[in-house]
Amino acid sequence: MTLFKNLAFSLLPLFALFAMTEVSLWLIGAETGIEKSDPYVGFVSEIPLYVEVESDAERSDSTMMRTAANKRNFFNDQTFPKTKAPNTRRVFCMGGSTTYGRPYRDVTSFCAWLRTSLERLGPETDWEVINAGGISYASYRVAALMKELARLEPDLFVVYTGHNEFLEERTYGSIRDGSQWRRQIELVFRQTRSWGAMESLIADRWQGSNSSTDAKPGQDQLAAEVRTKLESSVGLDAYHRDDELASVVLEHFRLNLNRMATIARNAQAEILYVVPADNLRACAPFKSERSRAISNEEAATFKTLLDEASNALYLEEFERARDLFSRAARLDPRYAHARYGLGRALVELGDLEEARVELTAARDEDVCPLRALSGIPEIVREVAASKQAPVVDFPRILAASVDSTEDSDPAASIAGANWFLDHVHPTVDGHRLLARHLSQEIFQMGWLATNPEQHHNDLDRMEENLLAHLDPREHGLALRNLAKVLSWAGKNEDAARAARQALDALGDDEESLFVLAEYASSRDDPDAAIAFLREALRLDPDWAKARNNLGVQLMRLGRFEEALAAYDEVIRATPDHDSSRFNRANALKRLGRFEESIIAYEECLRRDPNDLDVLYNLAGALEEIHQPKRAAAFLARLLEIDPSDEDAKLRLDRVNSALSSQARSFERHS
Repeated sequence: MTLFKNLAFSLLPLFALFAMTEVSLWLIGAETGIEKSDPYVGFVSEIPLYVEVESDAERSDSTMMRTAANKRNFFNDQTFPKTKAPNTRRVFCMGGSTTYGRPYRDVTSFCAWLRTSLERLGPETDWEVINAGGISYASYRVAALMKELARLEPDLFVVYTGHNEFLEERTYGSIRDGSQWRRQIELVFRQTRSWGAMESLIADRWQGSNSSTDAKPGQDQLAAEVRTKLESSVGLDAYHRDDELASVVLEHFRLNLNRMATIARNAQAEILYVVPADNLRACAPFKSERSRAISNEEAATFKTLLDEASNALYLEEFERARDLFSRAARLDPRYAHARYGLGRALVELGDLEEARVELTAARDEDVCPLRALSGIPEIVREVAASKQAPVVDFPRILAASVDSTEDSDPAASIAGANWFLDHVHPTVDGHRLLARHLSQEIFQMGWLATNPEQHHNDLDRMEENLLAHLDPREHGLALRNLAKVLSWAGKNEDAARAARQALDALGDDEESLFVLAEYASSRDDPDAAIAFLREALRLDPDWAKARNNLGVQLMRLGRFEEALAAYDEVIRATPDHDSSRFNRANALKRLGRFEESIIAYEECLRRDPNDLDVLYNLAGALEEIHQPKRAAAFLARLLEIDPSDEDAKLRLDRVNSALSSQARSFERHS
């Protein structure tokens, strides 16, 4: 008998025992390891999304499930019967804020359009389409939520996820420290119920000795609800290029999609994946970072190229913009804003193939990746194929949805503001289009007797009727809030687009006008900024921030008396407005009223003794009236607080030199 046969016979009892164990565990309803838990992240606690409520005391089956009150900041308020009635299809739409319907609510989400379409196309079935999209939810949170919803008699999970994978802080120590082959072997064993049972035993022992945490060894422990890195005090500064992290995030994403398929299968439900799409053409990267250390001279050249290229793009000098951005991109191919600007210029010049390459690179090189990286859509397609699950490829749908009319814009084949309100959230029409294709896929699954393709006109009339009953003011307010968030993130161009849409819906709106003023300021257009701010102040004359910013723009044009009047008005109405006090001192200084500016700066210091800008400018005003000794004292105080301030060091050297000259002059005259 050969060695191989001897080994096979010796292992046969082990295989038989393993098979018997698996069957036994299956009979008692034990979960596989992959279904039971995420090997890479754990949660401090689990808060149920839906809780029981009573809806009708006269009915014996009146128990309903409703979104828990403490979850409604992240989820739409949804209600459905706890016990699914006969002839009912229960569909859970899973994902993040796109599924939720941001910046609006469920009423215009693809879930709502799908709900209405299914009711129209399949009236013989009672449809329950439940929006379970959670704001900022990444795939690992979606998978954990699916475990809860698997107990609520689902028939179908529609999963749209992939944009939020980098929102929360995770280290992935267990992945980074291990080898690829070991992880692959572990994932194979996690498909078994034996692993799940063993993991439960280990978890019970671990939690018995570590009652303060639910996370297992090697897991990143996350809060029960999302805490994004952007919400921290450092914001975008929390993000830096980390190619290794990006690689393991994609690996974890693939694992989560596979987990979802397993959870759905064990709940005897279907799963339908949606490939996530994003705004490629009209969304600047959130953050760029140089990929290598460069000299000060190279850095200055690079910055000049970017500034000149951005200005050329703003002035619609597209060939010049293309050439300048190309030079910048050659200096650093991984600088996202250089690639984005080049892509924008190429779009305007009609070179769409190259434009798509550059815009895709800009998205993938974004150091703060709040849009799904290129690897994510591919993983969705691959997992759907491997699980033989239906998939709706949203990016390809959008690319193919360009009108065939002669006057249509060919650039629309690259998704932009025609389909998206911001970086990832579709327009209402985008949600409608996605719902149409989801309905078609459900028809292909055999759940509808009516083919949606044959009822376009009927669906059009239904959708137009629903749109006519939507509150335009509510939509305008949502767009205004979106504009404010984008402006806070420094995405002034995207914010301005949302602000204009908000004004179209709301008419006059001071906050939208303020956002447009911020955009004009960022484009070095103080005249336009002043016009927007004056209009905002017409609507709200007491808005201190807007009047202060009006003064700033007037200063940029050298209109110092007008700026001083604006600051004085702010201070009269809001005495504690420190920015206006500082700006007022600057205006006095620019007007040559140095003694008054010194008094104003000293008042600022009484309010904040460690304000570095005040200390620096006060020293400058003292220099102007030939008081270098006092100027030196304030500069020395500044450098005690911030020893790295090079400008202060240079000014102090100059002041000390002046003091030395005064001393020599005194000696000569004595």
